[in-house]
Amino acid sequence: MQGLDELSEDRQLALLVNQATDYAIFVLDPDGYVQTWNPGAERTTGYRSEEIIGRHVSRFYTDEDNERGRPADALRIAVATGRCEEEGWRVRSDGSRFRANVVITALRNEDGELIGFGKVSREVTEELVEYRRLVKSVRDYAIFMLDPAGHILSWNAGAQHLKGYEAEEIIGRHFSIFYSPEDRARNHPDYELDVAVREGRYEEEGWRLRKDGTRFWASVTITAVRDEEGRLTGFAKVTRDLTERRRTQRELEGVVEELRLANEELDRFAAVAAHDMTDPLRTISGFAEFLLETEPSEEQRERYIRHIFDSSQRLSAMLRGLLAYARAGRPLETGAVVDVAAVISQVRADLAADIGERDAQVVVELAPDACVHVDPDDLRIILQNLVSNGIKFADRRAPVITISASRTRGAWRITVADNGPGIPPEHQERIFAAFERAPSRRSNGYGLGLAICQRLVERHGGRIGLESAPGDGTRFWFSLPDNVVDLP
Repeated sequence: MQGLDELSEDRQLALLVNQATDYAIFVLDPDGYVQTWNPGAERTTGYRSEEIIGRHVSRFYTDEDNERGRPADALRIAVATGRCEEEGWRVRSDGSRFRANVVITALRNEDGELIGFGKVSREVTEELVEYRRLVKSVRDYAIFMLDPAGHILSWNAGAQHLKGYEAEEIIGRHFSIFYSPEDRARNHPDYELDVAVREGRYEEEGWRLRKDGTRFWASVTITAVRDEEGRLTGFAKVTRDLTERRRTQRELEGVVEELRLANEELDRFAAVAAHDMTDPLRTISGFAEFLLETEPSEEQRERYIRHIFDSSQRLSAMLRGLLAYARAGRPLETGAVVDVAAVISQVRADLAADIGERDAQVVVELAPDACVHVDPDDLRIILQNLVSNGIKFADRRAPVITISASRTRGAWRITVADNGPGIPPEHQERIFAAFERAPSRRSNGYGLGLAICQRLVERHGGRIGLESAPGDGTRFWFSLPDNVVDLP
């Protein structure tokens, strides 16, 4: 018995064709008439060889395709390009239809003359048709095939919707066209294919490019596709736009981080507040106990009552400060165009007693058009805290507080300066935190004023800071949007 290796190449090919049952493989003459017939062709179309050999290939086409000359068109394309591949309806001998994938190849002799056509046809199952229809109709996912080198072979509606390319624009192009120049420069597209070949699939999230150059955040899965013998035939690529989800996730992460910081601040806030409240509460409790359990003299009674009153006032002032600090952290509800000079006049009137007590000089240097977009009460609280600090910490003998404003792009920068001893550099950043006080500053406050100012300024989209050096006074500044545009 002859082995396969003892047969000629032509004989081996004939065995393959004659024993293939899943594929219709046959030869047409140059005019399209059937010359050969294999078992797969009989199984697929229902025709026996004696029924079909010598008949025209148009017999397998629907009436509609024959009317528009589709059989002749397919042969012409094969002659012009070497082959014609298509998928469409075909007709069996009993008149029933089936879906077929068809490849027609032009056959030529050694002189290049056309001697006929080879035709290979395979029935496409209804399940595969439905699957392809599903893939083509999906709009939320870009689903397409790549050849082993990464060139695009197919394109669905989702890919067109997501990336902006029509099928005829993109099929045949390399899939690296969807990647940023930075990703292409580091050969990231090739890396993805290498991983998919090695591990079967590759998954990641990253930026991709649309046809118009805009970017979107994509979830990408690339799966290596292999034939029955394990040979790589290409890749299936599925892409989904997650830009909105990523934005929402980042916003959520921001909120979670804000809550974490708020909880940390609340823990510290509660600990410091409890500590600072202990002294006045202990004073009130102690002297109240003396009054209840002893018989103090009239002079002692008055002194004890004065201590209780002073401690209650300190406690009340602290609670008011805590309440103001908490309110300063609320979201902004309204704002208006506010005349800075008018608010400064209100603040000077509010602090008239403190200014008179220290015989302080308050100098105002403002342009007449200095207006900011802010809640009027917020601006008053900010300036009142800063001017009050200036009065407390200005030079002991000749205190001077200067309030000025300068215009920057889209904002006014307002400065409150004193001529006091200044603040050492190592304390300048932390004094904006709640309950923080610079050791060098003379104060009986609770370290909430600057923290309140920072909260109020930042909720209006502004910034606050200070410039100071020992012996050179302190200049607190804050910027707020003007009445035209917001801060960049």
